This record gives sequence, C-alpha cells and structure tokens, in this order.
Amino acid sequence: MIAMLLGSASPAIAQTFESVGTRAAGMGGAFVAMADDASAVYWNPGGLALGNMFTLVVDNGVTSADGKNLSQGSRDGSGFLLALGMPALGLSYYRLEANSVKPSSLPTAGPVDDRQSPVRQAELASLTTQNLGATLVQSLAPGIAVGTTLRFVHGLAATAVVPDADRDALLKVASELQTTGTDKFDADFGVMAASGHVKVGFTMRNLLEPSFNVQGISVPLTLKRQARVGAAVTPVDGWAVAADFDITSNPSPEGDVRSIAMGTEGRLIRKVMVRSGFRFSTAGAARPSVSAGGSYSVAGPLLIDAQATWGSDAASRGWGISGRLVY
Repeated sequence: MIAMLLGSASPAIAQTFESVGTRAAGMGGAFVAMADDASAVYWNPGGLALGNMFTLVVDNGVTSADGKNLSQGSRDGSGFLLALGMPALGLSYYRLEANSVKPSSLPTAGPVDDRQSPVRQAELASLTTQNLGATLVQSLAPGIAVGTTLRFVHGLAATAVVPDADRDALLKVASELQTTGTDKFDADFGVMAASGHVKVGFTMRNLLEPSFNVQGISVPLTLKRQARVGAAVTPVDGWAVAADFDITSNPSPEGDVRSIAMGTEGRLIRKVMVRSGFRFSTAGAARPSVSAGGSYSVAGPLLIDAQATWGSDAASRGWGISGRLVY
C-alpha cells in the first residue's frame, strides 16, 4: 500500500550545480563564466576552449541542508570529480551522491487505540550517479566557443517511507537503502564568449533528463534539466568578479530552488589566491549562504584548493578540497 501511494508522486532529490567543484563553490557557485580549468567539463564545457593548454583536477566535497521543523526537508550529499581538460577535448569521471528526507504527503499512520497518537511519516530518497564523460569543444569565432559533454550514467536509486524521527539518523538510513541500478546516456551543453575584460557563459545540464528506476514504485527518480547563465569581469589584472543566474527551478526536499550567485577571485600574493561568494534562492525561501576559499601553489603548476560554505536554516553548507595541475 505504501509503495502504491508513494508511486503517485515524484520523490524529491537534488543534484545541483554546486554538487561538485571546490573552486566554484568557493565563489558561491558564480562559475559559469569563470570555468577555465578541467572542472569546466561539469560547469561549462565551452570554457575549455578559452582556458589553459592542459589541466588536471581531482576534487572532493560534501554538502548538507537541514530543515529545523517537520514541515521542512533535509538533505546531504557528496561529490567527487576526476577530470582532465585541453582546449578541444576533456575526459572526466564524477560521482554524485544525494540523500533526502522530507515530510510525507501520505496520511499519518492512525492510532492503534485511543491512547496512541498518529505517527508522522517521512519520505526518504537516495540517488547516486556515476558519470563517465567525454567533452568535445568547437571554436565558432575568436573568443566564442561551444562544448558538449557526452555522459554514460550509472544511477543507483532508492526510496522508502518511514516514521519521522531525527533527521540526521534518517539521512543515514537513506544512504543505506537497498538501491536499484539503471544505465542511461545524457549530455550537457555550454557556450563561452570573451571580449577584453568580460566573459559571459551559458550552460545546460541533464539535457535528456535521465530517470532511474526504483524497486516497488512506479515513478522513477529523475534528474531535471538545469540551465544557468553567468558573467564575469576582470576589473584589474589578477582579480575577477562574477555572477550566475539560474534560468530553471531545481527541485529539492526544501522546495524549489532558483539561485542567484555572486563571487570574486583574485591573487593575494604570488603563491596564494583567495575567493569568496554568496548565493540565495529567488524561489520560495531565500536560504542565503556564503562561501570562502583559496588556493596555494605548492610547486609550480600544482595548486591545492579548499573552501567552506555556511548559511541560514535550510541553506546549503559544506566543504571541499581539490588538487589542480595547470599548464
């Protein structure tokens, strides 16, 4: 009966732009027009054409958002990225995990007798995707390039309905649910244009909106199409200011999210770069969050990046660390 009822509504899951990318997250997610290293295969494939001759990125991070009452949802997740990029070609593997808890739309479980109160229900969802991608980039004119990341996606999905309880405990339960595997093909698309001190970018992820089967329910977990536009300005050498705007609304356990992100990045001293940013949602609650991070040049082309994000109730929080080899 529970499986039939749950099958009448799509479970909430979120794999947003900020699911991976330490450098990007350190700028609050304002990165569509800044993507010029190997992480561009994820953030904006067109950015590879205007970036370095060769970059290698190894990146890992975690995120979470916690509702403070039973009317809100909670989620956590992690992202790992291994990517190499050149002006015309990129290769990548990334793994994204998202777990969520939200109040159930099902009726509360009735009392066994008059001495017992109805039991509130919670819906759990878990989706892990492993993505193997190849990015192809083409220059259309001086300073303008388009790129496409073609991805083979292996998705592991699960859902459940359980009595509502401590959200941290339920998120752990969600991460341990028995999953069903589904193989899909998907693609991302991006455009980057640069002129003087200004760059603009557009990217669209999950073009084919892949869906992943869940045992026992009729409605699969679907990754919705996501589109974002961004702009970046370099007012002085070594410093950039950027802004991103979501075109689409992205579903999450806390409600739909449509982000505006603003950030900056610059060189503090010869071996140290710093960055910061903030973002908020224009759909539903604002849920503002701020980020700070930096890079240290360990030896020549090898850089270590780190970032932390924190914010209000139900806002995304997390941290990330990465290594970049840049030529």
